[in-house]
Amino acid sequence: MEIQFLAGRSGSGKTTAILEEIKEQLRLDPLGPPIIFLVPDQMTFLMEYELAKTSEAGGMIRAKVFSFTRLAWSILQQTGGANRQFVTSTGIQMLLRKVIEEEKEKFKVFKKASDKPGFVEQIEKTMAEFKRYCMLPEDIEKISLSSMHSEYTEERRAAEKLHDLHVLYQQMEQHLQDEYVHSEDYLTLLTQQIPLSEEIKGAHIYIDGFYQFTPQQLLVIEQLLLHAEKITAAFTVDRSYHDKQPNELDLFRMTGKTYFQLYQLAKECGASISEHILEKNNRHLHTPDLAYLERQYEQRPVKPYQEITPHLTVSKSASKRAEIEGVAREILHLVREEGLRLRDISVVARHVDDYKDTLKEVFRDYDIPFFIDGNESMQYHPLIELIRSSLDVIKGNWRYEAVFRCVKTEFLFPLELAKSKAREQADQLENYCIAYGVKGERWTNGSRFHYRRFQSLDEDFGQTDQEIEMEQMLNDVKEWIAPPLFQLQKRLKKAQKVKDMVEAVYVFLEEIQVPDKLEKARLEAEEAGRLAEAMQHGQVWDAVIQLMDEFVEMLGEEELSFPLFQQMMDTGLASLKFALIPPSLDQVFIGSMDLSRMYQVKCMFIIGVNDGVIPARPSDESVLSEDDREWLKRAGAELAETGKERLLDEQFLIYQALSSPSHHLYLSYSVSDEEGRSLLPSPLIKYCQELMPNHEHALYVLDPEQLDDKEQLKFVANEHVSLSYTVSQLQQWLNQYPISGVWWSVYNYLMTSTHRDVSKNILSSLFFTNRAKRLKPNVTKELYGDHIQGSVSRMEKFNACAFSHFASHGLKLKDRQFYKLEAPDIGQLFHSALKHISDTLVEQKKDWKNLTKDDCVTYSRHAIEQLAPRLQKEILLSSNRHAYIKEKLQKILIRVSSILSEHARVSGFSPVGLELGFGGQGPLPPFTFQLKNGCTMELVGRIDRVDKAEGSKGLLLRIVDYKSSEKGLDLAEVYYGLALQMLTYLDLTITYSKEWLGVEATPAGILYFHIHDPLIQAPIPLAEDEIEQEIFKKFKMKGLLLEDVEAVKLMDQTLESGRSQVIQAGLKKDGSFRSDSAVLSEDHFHILTQHVRRTFEEAGERITNGEVAINPYKLKDQTPCRFCSFKSICQFDESIEDNEFRVLSSEKDDVVIDRIKKEGDQYANTKTE
Repeated sequence: MEIQFLAGRSGSGKTTAILEEIKEQLRLDPLGPPIIFLVPDQMTFLMEYELAKTSEAGGMIRAKVFSFTRLAWSILQQTGGANRQFVTSTGIQMLLRKVIEEEKEKFKVFKKASDKPGFVEQIEKTMAEFKRYCMLPEDIEKISLSSMHSEYTEERRAAEKLHDLHVLYQQMEQHLQDEYVHSEDYLTLLTQQIPLSEEIKGAHIYIDGFYQFTPQQLLVIEQLLLHAEKITAAFTVDRSYHDKQPNELDLFRMTGKTYFQLYQLAKECGASISEHILEKNNRHLHTPDLAYLERQYEQRPVKPYQEITPHLTVSKSASKRAEIEGVAREILHLVREEGLRLRDISVVARHVDDYKDTLKEVFRDYDIPFFIDGNESMQYHPLIELIRSSLDVIKGNWRYEAVFRCVKTEFLFPLELAKSKAREQADQLENYCIAYGVKGERWTNGSRFHYRRFQSLDEDFGQTDQEIEMEQMLNDVKEWIAPPLFQLQKRLKKAQKVKDMVEAVYVFLEEIQVPDKLEKARLEAEEAGRLAEAMQHGQVWDAVIQLMDEFVEMLGEEELSFPLFQQMMDTGLASLKFALIPPSLDQVFIGSMDLSRMYQVKCMFIIGVNDGVIPARPSDESVLSEDDREWLKRAGAELAETGKERLLDEQFLIYQALSSPSHHLYLSYSVSDEEGRSLLPSPLIKYCQELMPNHEHALYVLDPEQLDDKEQLKFVANEHVSLSYTVSQLQQWLNQYPISGVWWSVYNYLMTSTHRDVSKNILSSLFFTNRAKRLKPNVTKELYGDHIQGSVSRMEKFNACAFSHFASHGLKLKDRQFYKLEAPDIGQLFHSALKHISDTLVEQKKDWKNLTKDDCVTYSRHAIEQLAPRLQKEILLSSNRHAYIKEKLQKILIRVSSILSEHARVSGFSPVGLELGFGGQGPLPPFTFQLKNGCTMELVGRIDRVDKAEGSKGLLLRIVDYKSSEKGLDLAEVYYGLALQMLTYLDLTITYSKEWLGVEATPAGILYFHIHDPLIQAPIPLAEDEIEQEIFKKFKMKGLLLEDVEAVKLMDQTLESGRSQVIQAGLKKDGSFRSDSAVLSEDHFHILTQHVRRTFEEAGERITNGEVAINPYKLKDQTPCRFCSFKSICQFDESIEDNEFRVLSSEKDDVVIDRIKKEGDQYANTKTE
């Protein structure tokens, strides 16, 4: 029963003294009584390593390094009590999730909060705190009841909160009462077992690295005091605190208070006490400036250090990224020039998580091996994602997102298949599922997936070989995915108890060979030298199995609903953490200020020394607020520290960090965050500048040009990093700014190094212009051949933008298809439906003129019923929403067919061809052109409707086009080759009318018929027939007509004078045309059709000559880019100097015709010459 206090400031050699003493004893008596070295969790590995590596005995038997929990484990194994299944915090969180769901109704405060993410974790922390500070549910209930009816609302609120916590605490204790010992109860158990332990009886125990103890830990120490031979406890304090507690503003308040507590405890136990105070600073013997900083920190008034201060550097950086890159460069400099080892260097932040991602990225770029202390969450590991997503699949009725989250974990792939191949096939299946809207039943009903690449509303083709092969592949991949998940679903449905549910999940993992696949991944990572990753694969399976064991152990016999089971699994999986130890001997250690413990650090970088970060604002995350804690303290329940105390303790943490390096200390802060908002330096920076006015300065920037050559050289870290800096520097040089000679040397090196191809590639970006090079003749020939067959719209597309034509018709790129109804699908449906109705009329020998309202309804219904299943993979039959859309489409069709029949009544024209094909199978031949470069081009397509009428001058033909938007013909668009369809159709029918109809014909016009169901707005209520009249007016056809009164009157036989309601024309009293009529003479029609032919020839030549320029037009405010699917490929961007729209001017129709006429004459002249 003897205790020795070892006291001293940071760096006075306490840990070293202990290690030396232990080694000395090991040397004198390798097999003597046990030596136990008790340290915090974060320090165990370090100390074991220190003891193991330098022992002359070549090993150690009697010395053991323990943390409190490992000590408990070790002693309980000897005395009994270790075999109880103990539940980790993961299990507790799962249990709490259940208790919360069940007790929700009793809550006074937590009802709303209980579903928020992170709530369970906070409750679990609070419960653990109650345990640690030895509070029982009864104590909490007592305090809660005493203030339930206090006159202060604050107190009442706090009491209600405690009431809820008491409910949860009590329920939890009940669930855990028999066999399960919460990991916090471990120490309570240890306290009872120490007297029985043989090992402790003669042991010498060393305690180091603690700043404070919880009441539970003090109880353990009390037992150790009573039963062990001797205890040596080391504390970082400036003097002995045996007689009184330190003042709360004292720098050593935290450790001083602990010293005092332990001293009083030893006195009560009647132990013999000795104190040994180490005065000398051993760490900073060669760095007087750092020794001064250690000694003077927090001493008031500030006495500045006047000597030179070479070992303290304060760095200011432009941003967090610049700060980390600066640190990386500095580390390389220390290792390359100053002869330090990586393991001598530490990087410390107040919260490492803020920097984690940036650190990983930058240190990998700079090839610096590193180890980040602290726990990584497991929730991004594929196995965890697999379990979560497969439960989601079942909960969400096989939604596409859930199924493919599951597939992308790659655990469903067959073990023997190469990953890349399997990925490719899974992606194909994903595209299929998106295009066909596969979900729910379609996965599980056992029917095959059917695949068709081409689908038509009008005729049926057989399946091609390629389609059959693709279909087979899709169904094979489906077989990897659906059966295991479906089995899991069936087992979970059948499961009654938690045990069966967990078993279902386990069997699912076994069936898809998860352990083998993890082992394979682990070996691959190990062979590739990714040791940390290999360790993770090893740990994750054990963690999941442990979680399942705990789940069954706690609640195995209970019955749970599937949603609650899923929530509990989620909660459990989210709380799993990897415990990693440093994978190699030589690497930079990265840790946090409060948790990480370091030993023998030579250089330390403290990063992120910004206001509000160091010293940290106490985070008020816990369930109990500051006021609650103060109030509990008054009520006699001492819990963890309040915010005020934590804030005071920050100074001690800062002091520990500042004094830990022996050679060099770097402090760095950034002046702006990622979004560019400004950040302030911490008061610590200002304090260091006052205390050590002569310290070194450094500036970390992202661009080296503001620095001198010596500093710029540091940016040359390795090929990879220097390359990116060289590129940005040369960019500056191209913009006429001077750059340092360093970069020319680097450039010369990169150009001769082994990886010069990569460098060349990247440097070529300096001369990037967003232009598409003309295709070489042989490439053009392979893409298009000597003979081009295309539609009119293809030519229009080429004239709109050559690149988009190249992407869609040359490379044949396709957009990913989505399972939804788009405008083109609906347009297609209307066309087919009108053709369907017309065909039916022809069969039944009826005429449009004679249709009644009821006929229109029956025919339209029938047409839609026939066509709906064929449209876009049966989408109209897929859901109630689509059934409603189908109804609407039907209504529009009824309206349109009745208007068409009215038009037929007033018109002398009758349809002679519907959906009339030209080229291919059609009755009309294709339009063929012989191009100058020897290629031929033919145009094929189909015309919506051709009408004929007999006039006094012979046969008249007109083209009618069904449009789902309200659009007229703009001659400017014809001139620029953007609207060629109607005139081509007219030209074709007139040119070939002799072969087709047996007589020559004259053009009568081109008309657009707008398919819609209009709404009428009127200031006064209208009668039924007036409404019909208004609707009829809305269907007036736009377009161009022949300037011939007879022809126009044939189109609207009711027209005597005034405006027509069917077409865009009107007559004056004297029989001549009104000025607002859209009419053209026959010559003008001819001029236009000639121009259209010329435009085709030109386009054909440019296509076959390999033109693929990125040249979208801009006419008024419309551009083809708006609906183009290839924007991501051409990357057209107006801010790049080469990328501009071709601006086209829009002119009045008569101006356009004059211009076309002039060009036509010139063209004719060149031909004749």
